[in-house]
Amino acid sequence: MAQITRRVVLQRAALAAVAGTLQKHVADGEPAVLLDPAAVRALASKLTGQLITPATPEYESARLLFNRAFDRHPALIVRCAVASDIARTLEFAQRHDLRIAVRGGGHNRAGLSSCDGGVVLDTAMMNRVVVDAVTRVAHAQAGALTVHLDAASQRHGLATTLAGCPTVGIAGLTLGGGEGLLMSKYGAACDNLISAQLVTADGRHLTASHNTHSDLFWAIRGGGGNFGVVTDLEYRLHAVHEVLAGTLIYPVGRIPELLQSFARFVAAAPDEMNVVGQVVLTENGPRFQMLVCHCGDPLRGDELLKPLRAMAPFEDTIRIQPYLQANATINPASAAAHFQTNLVVPALTDDVIALITSASSQAPSNTRVFMVPLYGAITRVGLSDTAFALRKPCCELDIMASWSDPRDRSRAVEWVTAVRDSLRPFAQGIYVNQLGETSDELVRAAYGANYARLAAIKKKYDPANALRLNQNITPG
Repeated sequence: MAQITRRVVLQRAALAAVAGTLQKHVADGEPAVLLDPAAVRALASKLTGQLITPATPEYESARLLFNRAFDRHPALIVRCAVASDIARTLEFAQRHDLRIAVRGGGHNRAGLSSCDGGVVLDTAMMNRVVVDAVTRVAHAQAGALTVHLDAASQRHGLATTLAGCPTVGIAGLTLGGGEGLLMSKYGAACDNLISAQLVTADGRHLTASHNTHSDLFWAIRGGGGNFGVVTDLEYRLHAVHEVLAGTLIYPVGRIPELLQSFARFVAAAPDEMNVVGQVVLTENGPRFQMLVCHCGDPLRGDELLKPLRAMAPFEDTIRIQPYLQANATINPASAAAHFQTNLVVPALTDDVIALITSASSQAPSNTRVFMVPLYGAITRVGLSDTAFALRKPCCELDIMASWSDPRDRSRAVEWVTAVRDSLRPFAQGIYVNQLGETSDELVRAAYGANYARLAAIKKKYDPANALRLNQNITPG
């Protein structure tokens, strides 16, 4: 309590130094709407957490996003400590006609976890995780990252499907579906969600589960942050301790041959074997890599990997290791400016492989095509059982280019867009969590037959579309 008191004192001092007014973002051609600092101070006085303005020393670091392509300057950043902070911030933002961005881990590819001139509702302080080892259930606050939940669960030899990057927020991941190393064995992150607590745009505190607000529970398992701000999540855990995991890296070239072998391997892989492929550009040309995680008998896993090892990788880091270590190191990612989009193909056919091969040979530096096969448990959930719509065996293709020099941005975006467009004739879906862009067309394509039901639920819980900085579902 003493720590919170000191923080609030410092926060109020910073706010008192704010002179004049705070300007909110407005659309082009509209008059600016100004915030009275007294109203901001009044909000701060009601918060348990911290309110950050452009005058606060940590503002510059607090506003940074994982995707450095987006340089947002919000008017206010509220680091929420309790659910009531979220409710008060939602009420304040709507009363002052401010846009609302919700931030957990800040990994949103499209930069939608912040905004210019609006309010960022940051849940990073709400990151406590409690594990019941007897019932195999984890209770996690919405600001927890993958590494937080993994670490707490692994102390008991347990785990659930989470992101392959340790700094991804669990809330955004789960609400969008949630791919991860354990999905072929245990389903998506949203398939392991038992319940969630939310604050709706009108300030109600609700519990969503199979038995309570079941329509809302259906929608948040894949429908993103459209329906409320999640404060707590409850997950089903599984016995996972050591896994056979690591990376196979092949010499430059041979892309068609390696992708065909990868496709054959995926077609025969058991649930315990999760594999992801990627074609990356090196100084000497495109190179294929494979990320492997086998959560069953390691001897059986080694036997399964023989055909992949027979293709002569020049680096093989696959070994038995704690799942916590594997999930934190197999696909680490650092903050960088990048553009990524994705689409889903039913399979890696010869035509798709030919297009990936051609695109990779003409790619600028710092590019990749990431191939995430969906099979096993994640595909044995009915299409209408959750909002997450990727329920048939398929392969998600994430196409990304990054840059350090802003002058390289246009070339990177053009390459990603061209590759995406070339693959579109073969596509049958989109994964919202990996979209670096947004539009009504993309969102409808992502949800397919589930969109109409989602739009109706959106109208019920957020009819004014206050929570629209996301892959937005229009109230319908």
